[in-house]
Amino acid sequence: MSAPFLKSIATRRTIYALKPELPSALSIADVQKTIQAIIKDTPTAFNSGVNHAVILTGATHKSVWGSVTDAIEAEAGKKRPASVRDEAYGSVIFFTDDKITEGLQEGFPAFAAAFPDFAAHANGAAQMFAWTALEEDGLGAHLQHYNGYVKAALAGKVPEHWTVQAQLCFGTPAAPAGEKTFAENPVNILN
Repeated sequence: MSAPFLKSIATRRTIYALKPELPSALSIADVQKTIQAIIKDTPTAFNSGVNHAVILTGATHKSVWGSVTDAIEAEAGKKRPASVRDEAYGSVIFFTDDKITEGLQEGFPAFAAAFPDFAAHANGAAQMFAWTALEEDGLGAHLQHYNGYVKAALAGKVPEHWTVQAQLCFGTPAAPAGEKTFAENPVNILN
């Protein structure tokens, strides 16, 4: 019964070659609805709702990624954010809410040290669900971590107590993913 879900996970790939458009059958409202459902339904510690996301498109997408590109000193480091600015249709920016994490730390001191990890785990789950869902909708995507640069570029647009965790850059695939290889990491049963 889990075969369709496992197939979706297996076919989700990193697609760097993107066109700044959506497939004809998909609207940005569809993307928003998908991301909203994922943020709502991804489990979080103590059902805290620590995950948040915003979707950047249009001039805001280009401006944020232009700022990221400009902020990187090394020319070689500018390549990926410049390609996101110029080739991706948009980006889902994933955040965790530090106020929620701090409240959990105060309310449950025995687990205080673990709550930042719990928040990161929940956010990672949302990232993977979103990536897989957008690919199922016909988009190509790749995950980036220009977290501090993106936060600086979004200053005043999102709450200061939101920590940027990742950026899922998406658009219509312009070329297929490269060959996929696997590490051998068998799952054993211990009785």
